[in-house]
Amino acid sequence: MRPLFRVVLIAAVLVLPGCRQSDGDLPAPNADAQGEIRDISRDILSIASGSDPEAPKNLTDDLLRYTMDKRTNANDAVMDLARQTSEALAGRTVPEQAAQQLAHHFWVAVTARELSERQIETLQSDVQALVGSVGVPEGQASSVAAQVGAVQQLATDRTRRWYEVF
Repeated sequence: MRPLFRVVLIAAVLVLPGCRQSDGDLPAPNADAQGEIRDISRDILSIASGSDPEAPKNLTDDLLRYTMDKRTNANDAVMDLARQTSEALAGRTVPEQAAQQLAHHFWVAVTARELSERQIETLQSDVQALVGSVGVPEGQASSVAAQVGAVQQLATDRTRRWYEVF
């Protein structure tokens, strides 16, 4: 009985690591998407500086563009993301490069359809670090990052396969 147990154990050790969820393709922004990411970046900068009272609404509208037609479940999560971001960044000094990176992360969150759980966690971690780097308290930065994950979970087409449970 012992040799059979060893064989089963060795087989499990070799097979189970291959069952993790594979990474999906990250969307690559084309020329139109680059312009939309710049719009999102300008919204973020306007929110931070307080120069445009319409900036939170503009951010919401720019992000909803990707979920409005097909993903009604994600709409509320996108609106919450825009609201939390507006509250977190209002009155902060946000460098243009940070705004561009954050805009790109938000764009990935609303457009990617096949991200793995690991990729979503990385996206959340990147957002939290970026938002925290401009002086947002850790709790607020964590909340914005969690909302990015919620948006991506609702925007995705990817379902977990039975063999990825292990």
